[in-house]
Amino acid sequence: MFFNPDILHLKLNKNYDIAYSILKDILEQKVPDLRKIERLCGLQKARTVQNLICDFITSNPNGGRKVRPHNPDTPMDITLARNALESDSEYQKMHSAILLNASPDIKLLEKFYGKYSPYVLRIFWKYVKLNLKRKCEIGAATHLNRVGALVYQLKMNDEGTYDYSATAALHDSIEDLVNLRSRPDGYVDADDYDRFLDENLPAELRPQIKILTNYYNLILTYVLGILEETDKAFSLKNITGEIEKITAVRKRELSAAAEKMIELFRDIEVEGSLIGLLRWECYKKLYLEGIAAESSRKNDHRIYEIKGVDLSDNAHGKGALSIDARIRNINKNLLWGVKGYSMKSNWRPFNAHIQEIIEDAYQSAEYLILSDMLRPHSPSDFMMSALLKIIKLEDVLYI
Repeated sequence: MFFNPDILHLKLNKNYDIAYSILKDILEQKVPDLRKIERLCGLQKARTVQNLICDFITSNPNGGRKVRPHNPDTPMDITLARNALESDSEYQKMHSAILLNASPDIKLLEKFYGKYSPYVLRIFWKYVKLNLKRKCEIGAATHLNRVGALVYQLKMNDEGTYDYSATAALHDSIEDLVNLRSRPDGYVDADDYDRFLDENLPAELRPQIKILTNYYNLILTYVLGILEETDKAFSLKNITGEIEKITAVRKRELSAAAEKMIELFRDIEVEGSLIGLLRWECYKKLYLEGIAAESSRKNDHRIYEIKGVDLSDNAHGKGALSIDARIRNINKNLLWGVKGYSMKSNWRPFNAHIQEIIEDAYQSAEYLILSDMLRPHSPSDFMMSALLKIIKLEDVLYI
């Protein structure tokens, strides 16, 4: 059976089985037996912890949803491919150079990216010069290389071509490297955008790189910069007003994205952080849906599959993220998998990857919750923390 590394490590804790049993009780809306909680938390603290759980279950009914079952037959294609890739001496040399912010020998790139290697190397070097980093402080180009090389290792390229591995290595380049600028009249100047594409991305790969680009995030980042420069509040009204200007841009990918954002924001109910909410709503209702729709229209599910490999890499390095970011990453992986199933593909590798990513997301969710429950001190506080995580991860934990 598939186990992600975090869960395998957690299973070494002598109290893992009892904590897992308590978690399953909570998810099934059952108050755990006091003796169970005593074994986990101790005799003196058990009643208090049980009362917390009882109150949580009463206040947060699951609406009759079923607890998601584990898949004992989960494939391990992505995990095994990642292990094989990391043992490849040529990959090690190439990736080590990128980690050191050095330029790898282009002959090393050619194994993974073929004729597109000069484009890939140029993009990697732009990341280095701009000092773009991941949350863990290593260079952001490492993520692009891991995703691109893993797509190669998964044999997603057609024989003799490197279209998909190169697309994967370039998938974040537009969002990360294009700076939208405003003209004197306040509208977007798309010249820099066109220039970036013409100079840095191979023409035959641009359509699928555009599909994978989160234009909604690019636009929102631009709009927030304009509001900051003009000393305007980050209100929904001001944000929408600036986005409306982008609908007039003669660049279809930008204007179409702006139109969809305005339509989405008309019905949005603001709770908590406005910017975080807008980014998340755009991600799940526009961005992911858009990749799926275009992949289906082109009858090419490998474009959508590249996004899954991208998310899998983010999950693989989730230890460097904040708790909120880790929860968001888990939910993104689940969303990708559910949407992937709805595409009803008969492509076996695609469906195998969906199973693996969903199971990994599920186990990652359990890990976050069980880690709190297994803390040796302050059991009431950590149980409350675990219960709050159940709410944020309910779509992963239930079907």
